[in-house]
Amino acid sequence: MPRQARRTTVRLTGITQRSQGTHDSLCAYYAAAMLLCALRPELDEQFEAAHVALDPLFGHLPRARGASVEAAVAEWLTSGVRLDALARALDRACAAAGTARTRFAYRRATRGDDTAELLRAHIDRGLPSIIAWESRELGDHTSLVVGYDRYSGSASQWLRLADPIRTQELIEWGQLRALARGRLELIVCTAHDGVRPDKLTATRDGSGKLIGSNIQRWDPRSDGWQTIVPRKTSGKTRAKSSR
Repeated sequence: MPRQARRTTVRLTGITQRSQGTHDSLCAYYAAAMLLCALRPELDEQFEAAHVALDPLFGHLPRARGASVEAAVAEWLTSGVRLDALARALDRACAAAGTARTRFAYRRATRGDDTAELLRAHIDRGLPSIIAWESRELGDHTSLVVGYDRYSGSASQWLRLADPIRTQELIEWGQLRALARGRLELIVCTAHDGVRPDKLTATRDGSGKLIGSNIQRWDPRSDGWQTIVPRKTSGKTRAKSSR
C-alpha cells in the first residue's frame, strides 16, 4: 500500500472478546458465542449456565436421535464441529429466545474478492460474520469478522477480527488467501430484527493522525444508521441518519 495512504477503519464496537483456553480447540464455539451475544445480548448470561444443556450453543446443537447433549459436546471437543450444524444451533438458540427474529446461513465461499466484499457489506449493515479456513500453520481455525480497513489508492483489503486465540486482529485478504487451503466457510446473518453493535468509522492521514471519526447506532425504524457521536465540523456538531 502507499506509505502515505489515508486509512479508513470501520469497526463494530462493544463486542465482548471470548478467548479459548490453552488446552481446548473450541475456536468455533467462542466465535459463535461472540456473534450471538453481539446480536442477541439477552442471551449472554445463558453462557454461564451450570449445565451444558442450558448453554445456547451446546444445548441447541443438532445431534443424532437418542444422543445426549453431553455426547454431542464430547464429540465437538474431540473432533470439532461442522459449521452448517453450528449455524442451525445459532438459529435454534434465537428461536428459543423468541424476542426477535434472527436467522443465520452457512456458506462455502471462494477466496476471491467477492467474498471479502460480502463480509464488508455485512459489517456496513452492523452484522459480524464467522469465517473459517484450514491452513498449515493453524489447522482448522474459526474467527469473527468485526470490521475492515481500506487505504486510499490501494487495492489491498484488510479485515478486522475478534480472534478467539488473539493471534491476529487485522489480516490482509491476500495473506488469508495464501494461508488458506481450499474454500472458506462462512456463517452470515440473513435476517435480524434486534439490536446491532454500534459502528465506529475513523479516518487517519498518512502519518496516522486522526482526521475524522463518528459512531453510529442502528435505527430499525429507518433501517439505517443514526450518528450519535458526529465528527466536528466548523466548531459545531450535528447528528444525521444514513441508510
